[in-house]
Amino acid sequence: MTQPEKIRTVDIPKYEGREVKLYGWVEDKRILGNIMFITLRDGWGRVQLTIKKDGNPSIYNRALATQRQSVISVVGRVNRYKDTYEVIPSKYFLVSQANHPLPIDPTGRTPANLPTLIEYRPLSLRIERINAIFRIRAKVKKLIRDYFYSIGAVEIDTPKIIATASEGGAELFKVDYFGRPAYLAQSPQLYKEQAVMGLTYVFEIAQFYRAEKSHTRKHLTEFTSVDFEGAYIDYNEAMDILEGLIRHVLEGIREEKELFRVIGREPPAPPEKIERVKYDTLLELVRSRGKELKWGEDFDSEALNIIAEKYRGFYFIVDWPWDTKPFYIYRVGDYTQSFDLMHGNLELASGGTREHRYTELRKNIVDKGLNIESFEYHIRYYQYGMPPHAGFGLGLDRLVQLITGAENIREVVLYPRDPETVTP
Repeated sequence: MTQPEKIRTVDIPKYEGREVKLYGWVEDKRILGNIMFITLRDGWGRVQLTIKKDGNPSIYNRALATQRQSVISVVGRVNRYKDTYEVIPSKYFLVSQANHPLPIDPTGRTPANLPTLIEYRPLSLRIERINAIFRIRAKVKKLIRDYFYSIGAVEIDTPKIIATASEGGAELFKVDYFGRPAYLAQSPQLYKEQAVMGLTYVFEIAQFYRAEKSHTRKHLTEFTSVDFEGAYIDYNEAMDILEGLIRHVLEGIREEKELFRVIGREPPAPPEKIERVKYDTLLELVRSRGKELKWGEDFDSEALNIIAEKYRGFYFIVDWPWDTKPFYIYRVGDYTQSFDLMHGNLELASGGTREHRYTELRKNIVDKGLNIESFEYHIRYYQYGMPPHAGFGLGLDRLVQLITGAENIREVVLYPRDPETVTP
């Protein structure tokens, strides 16, 4: 005898009139007279199971005893009813019973606070809105990869346990590496620069770490960074590539109409052209609104809020002062060939032309007050024909936060890590 084919709920319309096997969880149950209706979900969609008490009492009683959110398997015939489909079970199996009361309501009808949702993250993924957010995140990552492959970039994997800081500074997690001190990587910066010597265009999507005790809605200690580096380009061409990436993602993600319907919003419109505004121009704007800020200082939250009143969408801040940027950025007097990609007051990416000249790079490290011996392993390659290059790092979590309209970055990260949160 031919066994019924195991299918996904999303494929139900292809099997009208045939017997199929389904797995999923019981999202809801309704009883009308002698008929029970079960909403079965499996992650791809949902389908109604129709069980008549007088048609199959054994299945009816087993279904009656099944708690909501339990996992079941059924074999049954697919029927079309007007514009929808139903399955009439001929076999019913309880695979995994859900104990009640549940810590959160997976239907989403009874809201839970964010810490509770994160604590019970696997169960929270059955809430439609949360499920949709992580499917959007996955699509964003796919679109990013597709774009980089389309421009000839090679995907690389860089070490996450390193001997010294990637960018200098003290925001490092120190670890014991077989009796020697080591650190969790802040970024792939130095490794991706090295890789362009032979691979020309490279990118990476990976987790990185900053021991920064921030308690905001846009900071995490473990974050996902999208990094690109390209040989034979400068910061203007790097901005062109980043602009193309943002446009590609926002155009592609608009195809996910059902997911955005679930979360109740439209994604930001793809920008035709992202304006490039000099640091000095914005400093003048901030000062004109009464904000005291010295030349060479970074823009704090108050300053960015002032800027965001004029620049509400995407824009680049370019030509930052040398004092605000790391040692590897190409220096032009007191300025640098650098940029930050912003959306309103939210920083999404940072990048620029890199210093590829051996002597100048050594000088930059000394000028930043860093121990040059800690970077000898890196700068030695600049004696062997390092090409001019530029690149950027883009915060994936912040980009998804922007696209989904999430109020807190923790909503778009599966298991977020911050100064107070470390789970087993």
